[in-house]
Amino acid sequence: MRSNLERRYRALLRVLPAWYRAEREEEMVGIFLADRTDELDLEHGWPGWGETGATLALSVRVRLGARRAAGTVLRAVALTGLLGHLVAAAQSWTVTARVGFFGDVQGWWYDVAAAVAFAALVAGRRAPGRVVAGLLGLMSLVPAVWSVAVGFPSWWALVWHGPALLTAVAAVAGFHREAPPVSRRWWLVAPVGLVAGIASVVLTPGLSTSTMLAAWLIAAVVVAVVRPWVVRAPVSAA
Repeated sequence: MRSNLERRYRALLRVLPAWYRAEREEEMVGIFLADRTDELDLEHGWPGWGETGATLALSVRVRLGARRAAGTVLRAVALTGLLGHLVAAAQSWTVTARVGFFGDVQGWWYDVAAAVAFAALVAGRRAPGRVVAGLLGLMSLVPAVWSVAVGFPSWWALVWHGPALLTAVAAVAGFHREAPPVSRRWWLVAPVGLVAGIASVVLTPGLSTSTMLAAWLIAAVVVAVVRPWVVRAPVSAA
């Protein structure tokens, strides 16, 4: 007869895909219950916070794994979003060089963070790439929240900062330790996107909402044309 604690562990494991539970549920429940033999604990106990967190993290890794379409899409969204940041940076610095003053309210830190996150993730340095991408998201979240708090329309904040927040979430969730290597074609995508970004503002008087939105469109078009996910990076023998 199952105890209440075992039922709660099995309910927790429902966050995992059904195919994974079919293979590992009994083993995992056995491990969870191995050191919890007190009758009172079996009747009234609950899964620990550490076990809950580890199970939720495992669910994300399994659902966004190497052979899962959702994981592939999420990682492509993350890198495309970071490319959009780079395109926007190319637009901003091109206009700045032409008019002769610095008008980028985000500052060069934002552009550097996008470049570092993109390079780190493509190079296989997932931990620093995720951290920098997460910081990039926070750098966009703060002004977005502030603009809403002081009375600006929320849609305006989403237009400017929504893609950055989506990019950060996709990068942090998609590039876990079991994610597959990134195709080296992404190194080709970056300069193509930068050139396209520069070309998009050469004949325009300055930056505007339309040019900002064009940065994301340019990034999406470049990625769709180059299709960098087609070729996978070779896995080192080490």
